[in-house]
Amino acid sequence: MRYHDSVQPLLISYLTGIVCGMQTAKRTIYTLIRQIPRGKVMSYGQVAACCPPLTARQVGRIMAGTLDDDLPWWRVVGSDGSLRIHKRDPMLAQLQKAYLQSEGVQFTSDGRVQMTPEQLADPATFEVQLE
Repeated sequence: MRYHDSVQPLLISYLTGIVCGMQTAKRTIYTLIRQIPRGKVMSYGQVAACCPPLTARQVGRIMAGTLDDDLPWWRVVGSDGSLRIHKRDPMLAQLQKAYLQSEGVQFTSDGRVQMTPEQLADPATFEVQLE
């Protein structure tokens, strides 16, 4: 038996576990984001804190690949209120700002969401509690 013949099944098992774990994380993140009320926002870090052991960066990466039409992605912003999607596409940042403004979200003079308690979603009030 060659070395790679014995390692290959372990590698496949490991990679399958990662993919399954990411699918579970994706479902959890999407469940959480769908519950953010109109006129409220959460930061990527707040979403990650509800979905341990994920980080804010991992939440952003997972969200970047979304194709779900019913996911209110625009309600997730940077911890400082910035529209992080600007790095990916400035037009999407304009769309995000328009969506948020139409929901009554207030912005600072430099274009950031005002991260006040009145505008932050509280996951403890969500109907579907995460595992």
